[in-house]
Amino acid sequence: MNEAHLDKRYSSFVIGLLILFPILINSVKILGNMILLILVILGLYIAIAEKKNPFKIQELKVFSWITVGYFFIMLLSILIADGFDARFVSLGRKAHFLLAPLIALSIYQIDLPFKNILLALKAGLIIIGIVVMVQFLLGSSRPSGMINANIFGDIAVAMLFLSIVQVFNEKPKEQIITFIAAIAGVVVIFLSGSRGSWLSFIILSITFILLVYKPFLMGNKKNQLFLVLFFSVLFGFIGTQTDAGKKITNAVVNIQNWDNGDKTYTSSGIRMEMWESSLEAAKNSPWFGYGYRNSNKEVSKYVDSHNHTVAAFTHLHNEYLTTLLAGGLLGLVSLLVMLFAPIVFFYKNLKNQKTYYYASAGILLSIGYATFGFTHIAFGEEHVNAFYIFMLAYLLPRLIEKYEG
Repeated sequence: MNEAHLDKRYSSFVIGLLILFPILINSVKILGNMILLILVILGLYIAIAEKKNPFKIQELKVFSWITVGYFFIMLLSILIADGFDARFVSLGRKAHFLLAPLIALSIYQIDLPFKNILLALKAGLIIIGIVVMVQFLLGSSRPSGMINANIFGDIAVAMLFLSIVQVFNEKPKEQIITFIAAIAGVVVIFLSGSRGSWLSFIILSITFILLVYKPFLMGNKKNQLFLVLFFSVLFGFIGTQTDAGKKITNAVVNIQNWDNGDKTYTSSGIRMEMWESSLEAAKNSPWFGYGYRNSNKEVSKYVDSHNHTVAAFTHLHNEYLTTLLAGGLLGLVSLLVMLFAPIVFFYKNLKNQKTYYYASAGILLSIGYATFGFTHIAFGEEHVNAFYIFMLAYLLPRLIEKYEG
């Protein structure tokens, strides 16, 4: 079998995996990570057989250094805090970042049009929309497929805004599919009941409008009308969900009660308690933190009440504080670099016609994950990690390749 035929078979196989990933990541619990594992193996084979180093390939350098750098800072925090007696198994949730360069290496030369990835995202949204509606009709109070509701909602938010990034450049039939997928995504986000996902939804809505305003909305009444109708339907759905409004109201009341000294356990109140105590705990180990997965144990020593509850959590319901306590200022910087360094590259390429959609999608992805970290964890669970690594590994190298080319 000749090399050209082998390359064609490899390309077809990887394209199949790339298409399947957005469809399966939020609907079938294990398959998304299995796809990434296959890509890791393929990347390792390429690195050995073809002697390719992702840290030296122009398109992959940035992606490789920021992801692996973040992983090793988390590893360093464990070594400094607990030494070689530490439970390194807990770092398994961060393995995506260590293996990310191999994933990027396996796919960076694959010729897969961006619109095909977007179509897969839309298909994934429609599928999880059907799953959530079925679960809701069967009586589930927070339908979220097979995944934790907060993680499920966050991934759905990212999928939704990535799926609409080309909406103004699509044909009418494509726009219909986009609209159906977006409605399905909104149903998923709000029935899953994650207030943090709602916040991300609002921030990304504003970001999306800012991104498309100058190239597609300024002076274009047809597109302006389309966007008004689009978001009217989406936010109209939110308005009909009385539970959503009730939860937001309850959160505001609980925060006010906590501020007035009421220590009764509530979801919002315990967050306020953890966040305030986190800043106190951070002062005693500012540079390297207390080690990954030790954050809550340390913070529990500073809370006024519910210390056993705080210690039992695996994170502080805020990615930035969790990372600050785990890895200190060094860890927090590595997190900020991984979130915001790509935005610098994406932003610089917004004016380039070749890279506009890649850049827009990258900005939405990075800002989305930055907002997930406000009340949840942006990088503490395998599915949410997998989605970020997959999309960034697809977007960033292709942007650099097209820009350099």
